[in-house]
This record gives sequence, C-alpha cells and structure tokens, in this order.
Amino acid sequence: MNYGQPDRNANPQQANPGYPQHLWPDYAQAPNDPAWRAQAQAQARAAAQPKGSALLGVLAFVLGLMALVAPFLPVDMTGYRQYAAFPLALPGLGLAIAGMIGSRGGKPLAAVGAVLCALALAIGAFMVFTYR
Repeated sequence: MNYGQPDRNANPQQANPGYPQHLWPDYAQAPNDPAWRAQAQAQARAAAQPKGSALLGVLAFVLGLMALVAPFLPVDMTGYRQYAAFPLALPGLGLAIAGMIGSRGGKPLAAVGAVLCALALAIGAFMVFTYR
C-alpha cells in the first residue's frame, strides 16, 4: 500500500471533506467560526482587565490632599510652615507614578494624586521662595 507524501501546500482554512472543522487544531480554526471568535473575544476581555489593586492610587491621592492642606492648617508651625508640603508630596508623587505604571486598577485616582502632589510641591516651593 502506498500512502504518498502529504501535501505541504495545503491551506488549513479550506474545507477538507474528510475532517470537520471542529476537529482541526486551534491554530487552524477559521476566523469566521463562531466558537473560535467567542474564545478570542473572551481571551481579549481577560487580558484587558486590570490585575492589581488601587492601593497606590488611593495612597497618592490621600498624600496629595494632605500635602495641599498641611501648610494652611491653623497650627503654630513657626519656622517650618513653608516646608510642611514636601514630606507628604514627594512620597505621594512617587506612589502616583508607581500607581500609573503597569496593569493596576485606580490609574485615574493615581493621576489625580500626581496632580495634587505636583500642586502641593509648587505651593511649597512658592512659600519657600517668598518666606522672610
């Protein structure tokens, strides 16, 4: 019995009368097959989901808010009021940048935290340069 060589130029997308398409391997499935399309969409949805928590964004937001408020508190901070924003805004800015990198949740909150921290740093720098 002579089996012969297989056809190396066969297109797996063309229908083969001997084998139904659902028996083909995954890489040879036709893109218009509904089952293949549903599987590809499910994989795309799973890949689009953020995989981290929003903790860094929340911390950046809280530190930025505290850095904005700290220099204006009605407390006796004679001599160091103009520096009150820096110890809160610098770590907050670092956390905000870390919260916006990678596949984490809470990226918008981290961006708002970065803006608040930058604003607090600008206000702190203004207070340092205008202090007499």
